[in-house]
Amino acid sequence: MQKIIIFVLSIISNSCIIGFSNMHNHIPEEYAKVYLPAAHDFSIYGGNSSRLSFAIRNKLSERTDISFTNLENARWALQINILDRIQSITAVDSCKNPSTPNTASGAYSCAKIHPEALDSKTSTPYAFNKPTISPATEQLSLVVEVKAFDLNSGKVMWAKRYAASNISPAVFNEIGDTDGRTLNYMQQTPDLHALRYQEAVDNAVKAFSTAIAADVQETIFKSMQQKNTILN
Repeated sequence: MQKIIIFVLSIISNSCIIGFSNMHNHIPEEYAKVYLPAAHDFSIYGGNSSRLSFAIRNKLSERTDISFTNLENARWALQINILDRIQSITAVDSCKNPSTPNTASGAYSCAKIHPEALDSKTSTPYAFNKPTISPATEQLSLVVEVKAFDLNSGKVMWAKRYAASNISPAVFNEIGDTDGRTLNYMQQTPDLHALRYQEAVDNAVKAFSTAIAADVQETIFKSMQQKNTILN
């Protein structure tokens, strides 16, 4: 009988802990409604706003204690500004490097472009319209400023700036290859590389946006923990 009583008390105790824990982890009901307009893109590139806006909305929609609403009914709002997109080449394939047999993601042979490299008697390159150097990998990052506003007071609840300094840049292959298969399949179709490149850039923007969205959710959660402490 004593063991049963201890067991029941243990369940009640654990339930209380879980109950208080869930209450503590939830956003206060007063702050449940948020206004989240699309991100403003001030960069010279297109496509960033829709992908970042979707990533943040999708991440926040995982929580049942947040609901999106219009400006009139919202308690607070998120402002998202894309200030820039930073993109740079981190590695190249060059026929000047003896260990590089091909350029353009394997599409062109250095031996055919520069036969003089193999035959000293040949002094003129074979093909001027083929790239002797081409990008191999690039990295991409966004510069984003996110602010949370209290719509009752107009004050900034918190603000955070995201860039390559606190979010790792998305690194990608020029044609989006991840396992060598794309390189093999597309060596014979270099005219399709531009399309694959755009897809690779698009995926890099999505990846960086997803990383920002995860941190935005965490930042909201931490700020609302403080609200919970004050309200309770």
